[in-house]
Amino acid sequence: MGAAVSRRRARARGFWIGGSVLLAAFLAFALWPRPTPVETAVVDRGTLRVEIVDEGRTRYHDVYVVSAPVAGRVLRVDVDPGDEVKAGATLAQMTPTAAGFLDPRSDREARAAVEAASAALRAAQARADLAEREYARTARLREDRLVADAALDQARTQLDADRAALASARAEVERARSALLQPAARGGGTVAVRAPATGVVLRVPQESEAVVPAGAPLVEIGDPSRIEVVAEFLSQDAVKMQLGAAATIEGWGGPPLAARVERIEPLARTKISALGVEEQRTNVILEFVEPAEARRLGHDYRVDARVVVEEIADAVRVPLGALFRDGGDWAAFKVEDGRATLAPVQAGPADDAYRVVRGGLAPGDRVIVYPGSGIADGARVEAAE
Repeated sequence: MGAAVSRRRARARGFWIGGSVLLAAFLAFALWPRPTPVETAVVDRGTLRVEIVDEGRTRYHDVYVVSAPVAGRVLRVDVDPGDEVKAGATLAQMTPTAAGFLDPRSDREARAAVEAASAALRAAQARADLAEREYARTARLREDRLVADAALDQARTQLDADRAALASARAEVERARSALLQPAARGGGTVAVRAPATGVVLRVPQESEAVVPAGAPLVEIGDPSRIEVVAEFLSQDAVKMQLGAAATIEGWGGPPLAARVERIEPLARTKISALGVEEQRTNVILEFVEPAEARRLGHDYRVDARVVVEEIADAVRVPLGALFRDGGDWAAFKVEDGRATLAPVQAGPADDAYRVVRGGLAPGDRVIVYPGSGIADGARVEAAE
């Protein structure tokens, strides 16, 4: 009887001891620190391009504004935007506007001006006749050696001056008489407005028949054979660019088009950004490498201009999300034997995805991307699927 009780007590103790051991093992397993799942990337070697992107507009390099050559009535323009025209083609017809009738007072003033001009003409004619006779007498006296050469030169000079005054008086008479012409004698006929060059009609400011002054714009023509892009870059970005630098035109509705920097304008303008900040911007002119590929673009189309300001070949590249500031320096966490190791690096230029590093990391190293606050030097980590 006593032996049986002892055996039951021994089994009970063994059960409780075994349960305690299993519970301790379970708690140890549950509380044991597990590796932190992290996202990783591999450091590689390749080409890095530092690019600057800004908004731009296309434009035809040669744009012609055809204006009214005279004041008059322009007949209805027959061309529409998008029409192709040849150099010399007639764009519109104009009839010159006749001058208005003179009122009685203006008519009397015009007639008086004619009479005054005629009187001045008669006086100029008399002076010219006298100068000719004086020159003839002086020439005969010079042949007889009775006067010096200076007297003959003076007479010749006076004759030339009086003849010039006579011509001026005749022109003044014609000008005064022109004010008396009837309107019917001034106008008449039509004037053809012709295209100055071969191109495409961009705009027709004056579509309907109307009376317009001289110089009024009638038709705007552009040459689509040469299209360029004008992009406004910040002045601190424009100084980094070089003439002939590679560029890409994007965001126009088609595939990216190759371009290059043709010109950087020296004048900057103050612009107000969407946030209300004053910015100094300057125009950068880009030309297409293959102009035929840009024929689908028109005048003043919106595009995105991406210009390469620096290109580094065979560089050690690290994703931007793997680098962070450690004090005043750059650093990254690289994964070694399942643990995060802090690696100080010397960072260089960056593009939209990578940054060049020198020292601390080598191609093939695996680094943690976007490390959280729970990652420290020596922490256990595992790559997340």
